[in-house]
Amino acid sequence: MKVGIRSVFAALIIAILSSGCAIVKPGEVGVKRRLGKLSEKVLDQGAYFYNPFLTTVIKTPVRTVNLEIELSLPSKEGLNISAGISILYKIDKAKVPTLIENIGTSYEQIIRNVFRSASADICAQFMAKDMHSGQRAQIEGEIVKKMSEILSETGIIIENVLMKSIQLP
Repeated sequence: MKVGIRSVFAALIIAILSSGCAIVKPGEVGVKRRLGKLSEKVLDQGAYFYNPFLTTVIKTPVRTVNLEIELSLPSKEGLNISAGISILYKIDKAKVPTLIENIGTSYEQIIRNVFRSASADICAQFMAKDMHSGQRAQIEGEIVKKMSEILSETGIIIENVLMKSIQLP
């Protein structure tokens, strides 16, 4: 009977200790939040112990992420062009605590909104046929430039915008 109580107690201690361990995988970083306050220290990959009752570890990917969007883009002649677009972005490791504090973990919604605005502004300056021609790379480059101007302060790095499929009306 004593062995049963000891094993239950040991299992309980192991459960408590393991719940206070965070594994930060390659391609991501972690930031500890203790009693609502974020730490400025960024945790690289590895295992970290923390008090599970007072602290959480927020993990954020810092590798390149592919965000795919389907939307309708305006052209200079007023046509709506259906487009499938990939946004390649990553998060600046040093700015992760600031990003989480100012924007939170739903920063992909911010990227989508900035992209919709920037792409509408840029694409409205080009004819629909230009989106199929050699000017596609120029359009992509200008969208990246405009998005980077807006998002660089937040720690979101736009690596590339790729217009994968364009369907003219």
